[in-house]
Amino acid sequence: MKKRKIAIIGLRGIPGKYGGTETFIEELTDRLKDDFLFYVMHEDRKFYEDSFNGVIRVHTPSVESKSTSIPSINDFISTLYILGKHGDIDTFLFLGPDSSVAALIARIAGKKIILNPDGIEWKRLLKRSYFAPFYLIPIYLLTLLYMFLMEFLSCKIPDVVVADSNGIMEHLKRHKPKKTVYIAYGARRLINEVSKGDEDRILGKYNLKPKDFYLTVARIVAENNIHLEIEGFKTSNSNKKLIIVGNFNPKDPYNSYLTELRERREDIIFLDPIYDKVKLGILRKNCFAYIHAYEVGGTNPSLLEQMLFRRPILAYDVPFHREVLQEGGIYFKDSKELASKIEMLERGEFDLKTIKKMQIKRTMRQYNWEKVSKEYAKCFKFLIKERMR
Repeated sequence: MKKRKIAIIGLRGIPGKYGGTETFIEELTDRLKDDFLFYVMHEDRKFYEDSFNGVIRVHTPSVESKSTSIPSINDFISTLYILGKHGDIDTFLFLGPDSSVAALIARIAGKKIILNPDGIEWKRLLKRSYFAPFYLIPIYLLTLLYMFLMEFLSCKIPDVVVADSNGIMEHLKRHKPKKTVYIAYGARRLINEVSKGDEDRILGKYNLKPKDFYLTVARIVAENNIHLEIEGFKTSNSNKKLIIVGNFNPKDPYNSYLTELRERREDIIFLDPIYDKVKLGILRKNCFAYIHAYEVGGTNPSLLEQMLFRRPILAYDVPFHREVLQEGGIYFKDSKELASKIEMLERGEFDLKTIKKMQIKRTMRQYNWEKVSKEYAKCFKFLIKERMR
């Protein structure tokens, strides 16, 4: 039987080398490639197509600012290219509210649309504006209004809106979309069996010892509250290290602020992104605890990855994280409370047995990729059936 074609728009590309969206698409397409033929947007410098792991990567030129790509424009370019070259693709999956303009073009072309708006994107801009130079504030505010409009459109254009958390779904329902479904992300397994010698060798490369450091793996943006982590860690009396792995960019004002906040302390270490799954998995497995201070997203893939390693997780106290972790997390509301929880954790004042048990229970029952893939397959098949009527 001929595979039905699905176009995916709204990511930087695969394999994932940027954030959770790319990880999500890599995992999803790997599991569904036997049932569907996926055409996945991949930002590049010119138009061409190639194959990666059973998926067609559609390379399209990327318009970029000084520090990042510009999603709305890049999604628009990719959508026009796919519509022009692959007019027989009937179903499009768009990612992020800023792909709404591109989704509108696909809708006008008569395509069936699924859109996952991810988090509350306009709130990200609000948070980032706190750290922006004063002369850029008007631009941030205009972009915030634009993202609010995109969120509204992301609920009006698609046939199906997918929310990755119940909290996000309730937020989106205010815009009264046609059909909303809840489908979480899955927890990506990074490593299976690795010898003790290999673990020690990789930890040694970063001058680390097992259970001697706190870890964060994140995009280095203001809404992920890396500054709260640094402030809390500095306030605590911990003699461990704080390791922050992410896309540090010296040109970004928030990144510059973090560098100043660190104050050349040797126990606070910034590492560039680690894409090697084994290396990243060994860091996650051997950390004393993981700190997750994201604020405005829904279900975050980085948090789910960490849950598989059954280490204590210190999470910023927002509904999204409580929904995911439940009794499997230790929560803080600000840097002062984070410092207090760090000290309590090091004194052994938390029931780690219950925490570990809940993390495994949640990932096995709710956040496994087989379940997630089946739910997306249902959405694709639903729209394909609708198209054939």
